[in-house]
Amino acid sequence: DRSGHSIVWAQNGVAQIRINTYGNPHAAWGMTREQEPPEENNAVLQMMKIIQAIDGWAADFERRCIYQAAIGPLLPKVNIGAIQGGAPFRPNYFPGVCSLYVDVRTPPEVRPLQVQRELKEVLRKTGLKFDMEPYASLMGHEAKGIEPIVEAVKQAFVQATGKAPPAPNAFRASIWTDTNIYNEMGIPALKFGLGGKKHAIRSEQIDIEEIYVGAKVYALAAAEICNWPRSVEDR
Repeated sequence: DRSGHSIVWAQNGVAQIRINTYGNPHAAWGMTREQEPPEENNAVLQMMKIIQAIDGWAADFERRCIYQAAIGPLLPKVNIGAIQGGAPFRPNYFPGVCSLYVDVRTPPEVRPLQVQRELKEVLRKTGLKFDMEPYASLMGHEAKGIEPIVEAVKQAFVQATGKAPPAPNAFRASIWTDTNIYNEMGIPALKFGLGGKKHAIRSEQIDIEEIYVGAKVYALAAAEICNWPRSVEDR
């Protein structure tokens, strides 16, 4: 994963949740609002209230759960990423189901289950009928005992470029990568990747110089680490 040549050893986790609201699917015409209240029949209108509740909770969660790691703050984030509801070919009917997809980036020590519980409690207060289905649940971690590996990568970067690697920032550290899997198992792991911009068009194109520098750093770091004594005490 890209890191802009910075060394990152703390990463957020992720919880992804689908939320459904339910209406009464039938023809919307020919009745007054008093006879057929839209908010009771229209799953999309119900979801609007759910969205407002989630957004209010998100503002509190993002301020409350910032994690101060050794590399700097990891920023939690709640994003409503997709919504589906109704039939585009039949907009004259009340939508019977509306589905919302929410992505929550969780700092280390905050379990995805905690996010689900908080979110469910907030949504219960709307008084609406809904259900929740988590479909991704991954912990974030800050590596333990990572210092020798960090130093090896730093020295490899200095040897390859003649300068120190850039300091990591919240953007590089506030996502999930598979280093979390190793750190969860007690295997110290860090992320050192090539460049990349947040708002650039996503593609597989990377400058040749970036690849060249990265290859040298990987090779030099690997040569150093693979020649360490097997026993920590012997290093």
